[in-house]
This record gives sequence, structure tokens and C-alpha cells, in this order.
Amino acid sequence: MKTEKYLLYLKSSEEIVTADAKYQFDEDNDLIKVKLVVEENIIEVDGDCAENVFRKLSSKLSNKYKIHSCYTCRYGNFCPYGDQDNQIFCINDFEPKCKEDVLFIFQDEEEMKKRSRTLFDVCSGFKPCSDDYWTYK
Repeated sequence: MKTEKYLLYLKSSEEIVTADAKYQFDEDNDLIKVKLVVEENIIEVDGDCAENVFRKLSSKLSNKYKIHSCYTCRYGNFCPYGDQDNQIFCINDFEPKCKEDVLFIFQDEEEMKKRSRTLFDVCSGFKPCSDDYWTYK
């Protein structure tokens, strides 16, 4: 069983709240488990892929919080050729006009390594998606 620990940032009104997140992948049962501790509340979800687990986790948080991570960032994008579980790529240094504009990333192994993130990673360049602005996902 592989375990990783993350620190998530949750947006609450104008305040940023940190939360501990524990991500486990149980290879024997092909199951992902996430445990989130936020303001003394424990939220646990599981599922067959990180994306589904992330959606479940988001729905279990009250409307009071929004998760700030690479998965919810306007610059976090999946590979158009088919993505690996819990893998997303950062394109915070350019603005694609169409999905073909991101293809160069996936044709160069070094470029992929440089941009590869997990859905739970977060950086100081986080910008939320909105109806007015989002990048190719």
C-alpha cells in the first residue's frame, strides 16, 4: 500500500484554511482512500480512481470550502492522449487557444516530467477555474 501526505488549501470566504490530506493506494484491491482533516473534522472517501475520489471529497465538504489544488486550478490539465491516475500537468506559463496547443508537452519526456503533478499538489501560482477563464482539461 502506497501512502502520500498532502497539505491542501481550502478557500473559506476570504480566508485560506489548511487541511491535512492522506492519500493511500491499495494495489491489492485497486482502491484509493483519502482522509482529510479540516478544522478538527475528519472526512474519508474511497474509490477506484483519484478523480472520482476527488469529486466525492469535494461533495462531502460543505459549501463553505473550495479545494485549492492542481485539480481545481485553471492551469492543471490532463494528458489528451489518456492520463494516468492521479496525474495532471501544469501549463501556467502559456495560454492555449485549443487542445492542440498542449500537445508538445506530451511529445517530450523532459517537458512531461517538468510539468507533471498530482491532483492534490498545490503551488503559489494557483488560480481557480471560472466560467470566464479555464484552460483545456
